[in-house]
Amino acid sequence: MDFDGPAPALHQDPRRWSTPFRDHTGDLEVKVVAITRILDEADIVEAFVRHTRTLVDHHIFMDNGSHDGTLQILAALKEEGLPISVYLNRCVSFNEANHLTHMYRQAILLHGATWVLCLDVDEFVDDRAVAGGLRKLLSDMDKAETGLDAIKVSMVEYVATREDDPAEGVVPLRIKRRQEPTRNCKVMVCGGSANIDMEILDGGHGIRRPTRGTRTQPTEAVFLAHYAERSAFQYLAKVIRGWNKALAGGSGVTSSGASNHYRAPYEALRDRPANLLRNQQYMGFKNEQPGLAIDPIDYKGGPLRHTSPQDEAMRAVRSILGTVQELALRHGAILDGFPAVRAQVEEWDSMYTKIC
Repeated sequence: MDFDGPAPALHQDPRRWSTPFRDHTGDLEVKVVAITRILDEADIVEAFVRHTRTLVDHHIFMDNGSHDGTLQILAALKEEGLPISVYLNRCVSFNEANHLTHMYRQAILLHGATWVLCLDVDEFVDDRAVAGGLRKLLSDMDKAETGLDAIKVSMVEYVATREDDPAEGVVPLRIKRRQEPTRNCKVMVCGGSANIDMEILDGGHGIRRPTRGTRTQPTEAVFLAHYAERSAFQYLAKVIRGWNKALAGGSGVTSSGASNHYRAPYEALRDRPANLLRNQQYMGFKNEQPGLAIDPIDYKGGPLRHTSPQDEAMRAVRSILGTVQELALRHGAILDGFPAVRAQVEEWDSMYTKIC
C-alpha cells in the first residue's frame, strides 16, 4: 500500500504554514484537518471517511495494526483520490496522547491546519444546527479572535435496535435512534504555528500546553454522533482489545483510569462468559430502551464502494487474534532484545505458589 512516509521533524520551520489560504472571494478561509486513531473498523471506516471528507481538507489516520480489512479500505479510498494520509503503528499498549499529539503536529506542519478535529472512526460530525455548517462556525470563531485554543463538542450516543435495517451498510443510515447528549466531549483544536507545542490528551477529550494554560469553550451548535456499539461481537472485540492494551501499558495506565470502562465487561466475559454470550438481550440489542429519539444525522458521504457485508463474529475473531499476536510478538522481541528482561521473566516463570 502506497501510504505517505514519516512526518518531518518537529523542528522543521512551521512558519511557512502561518498564512491560511484564501478562497476566490479574498475572505479568510479556515484549513480543517481531521486526525483519527483506528483499529479494526472495516464495517464503518468508509462511511466515516466519506462523511468527514465533506467537512475537512485532509484526514490523517494512525492505524494500530488492523487485521479485518480496514487498511485495504483506506488504501482504496486513497487510490480513489480522497485526501487522506495513513500511518501504521502497531501499538500494543495504551499510548493515545502521544499518537494524537503527533498527528496534530503533522496536521500543522504538513497540511497548514488552522483547525484540527480529534475524531474516532465511530464519531460522525453532526452540524445540522449550524447555518453554513461546521466550516462556517470555525471561520466565524477565527474572525472573532477570542484567544480560544479549542472548542468542546458533546457526544450523542446512537443505539442499535431491532428496528434497524440489517441490509443497510452505511452505519449512520442504519442506526437512527439516539440517547440525549452526554457530558462526554471531544475537542476541535486551533492549529497554526503558534500552537505547535499543544498536546492532545488521551481520547482527544482535552488539551494542554507546557508553557501556559489553555482556553476551551463548549458549543451546542455541533455534536458528535457516536456509533460505539454496532453489534454485540464488535463491542466484545473492542472490550477485549481495549482492556488488554491498558494492561499492557502497566500499572500507571490502569491506575490512571484509562480504558476503565472496558474493565467490568472484560472481567465478566473472562470469569462468567455464559452470562454474556448466552444472554439473548446482551448479544442482541442490550442498549435498546423505550423513549429513544428517532433522529438520524444528515449523512453526507454518499454510497459505499469498498465495504463488503460483514460477518461480525468472524471479524471479531480476526481482530482479537490479531491483537493477541501483536502482544506476543512484542513480548518476544523484548525478551530477544534485552537479556536482563529475559532473565527477570525466567525468574518469574520459575516461581511457584501453593494454593491448596
